[in-house]
Amino acid sequence: MPVVARLDAVPGEGAFYADDLMAIRAGAQHDGFAYVGDPITPGHAAVRAAARGVLLRIETAAGAVGWGDVVAVQYSGVGGRDAPVDPAALAPELALAGDALQAAGELDYAAACRLVEDLRHDGRQLHTAVRYGLSQALLAAMAAEAGTSPLRILAPLTGLTAPSLRPVYAQSGDDRQLNADRMILRGVEVLPHGLFNSLEAFGDDGGRFLDYLRWLRRRVDALGSPGYAPHLHLDVYGMLGHVTELDVNRMADFLAVAEQAADVLPLAIEAPCFGLDTESTIDVLARLRAELQQRGVGVALVADEFCNGDEDVARFVAAGAVDLIQIKMPDLGCLTEAIAAAVACRAGGLGVFIGGSCAETEVSAVASVQVALAVEADQVLAKPGMGVDEGVTIVRNAMRRALVDWERTA
Repeated sequence: MPVVARLDAVPGEGAFYADDLMAIRAGAQHDGFAYVGDPITPGHAAVRAAARGVLLRIETAAGAVGWGDVVAVQYSGVGGRDAPVDPAALAPELALAGDALQAAGELDYAAACRLVEDLRHDGRQLHTAVRYGLSQALLAAMAAEAGTSPLRILAPLTGLTAPSLRPVYAQSGDDRQLNADRMILRGVEVLPHGLFNSLEAFGDDGGRFLDYLRWLRRRVDALGSPGYAPHLHLDVYGMLGHVTELDVNRMADFLAVAEQAADVLPLAIEAPCFGLDTESTIDVLARLRAELQQRGVGVALVADEFCNGDEDVARFVAAGAVDLIQIKMPDLGCLTEAIAAAVACRAGGLGVFIGGSCAETEVSAVASVQVALAVEADQVLAKPGMGVDEGVTIVRNAMRRALVDWERTA
């Protein structure tokens, strides 16, 4: 088993931006690509700022090297999440982790991740992004030392015996129409995210969202190859609850209309509504899902905000609040935490969605692919960035390479 000999860290950057979701929901207006106004959420220096990260290099005593990236999500600091990444502020946590890993001696992967998860700095767990990055670097270093693939390191944790390509879910950003075209031309299996995070995008009564959904349905037929039938998955960032004042009947009415607009294509709505905390969010989603089931409306509900760790996932699953949970990789910590969340979803009869953020890096995206293959995810987010082509290419090709590595290593 490997011994960690050295941890190096250098400031880096993510592939998108750190945005203050609450300021945007409160009406911050676009100024070109930037936003006008002051941030609301603690930790944000501006409504929009370039995402920052920390690039980690772990070297084992045998000389094997692995890289991992400390990165957070676009909308950090809301929904129970840690603040955006500040490399200088996280330096003491990384120093602590480096010392602890070097002092631990021989470790297998699961034990190394447990050590990272158990560390405390100033009485708190390490930032989720720190844990995420450390677990990526540890996985890469251990695979390199063993002369095997990262997926072979993860397989014993999931019982994986025959990995296969997983469906990809792409996100459009604000350029909803042009980027949907890109997804359809590439035959993306789940699309298009949509980024309906403001009244301007969603419409005061949701009308702009419905107009887009109808357009999207027509566009699939116009551009898609014969037999192409993607799943439609749109994220509304709680805007449906906002415009209906969390009225379950009004939300169910709206989703029934949305289902008709999607026609024969399966439709999932992410974060249709959320409360002020995890408990209230679970409550309103569970009531909405029960109402949809009673009416025979087949729209799937997807959790994101306020579902950030294994305990949160277990609570959402137990309450029957949603049909799918985005396992948002940077928000859970170590890769092993995402695996545990996937197991909990499967046990509760939910699908497995290995997600994350446009604000990540190619290194964290490739690590997420290893997890998605290991847990046989129902969909995996194309990341990083909002360019569609880049994220889809990185994730799909990473899956293909991982499958070749699986066959060539033991």
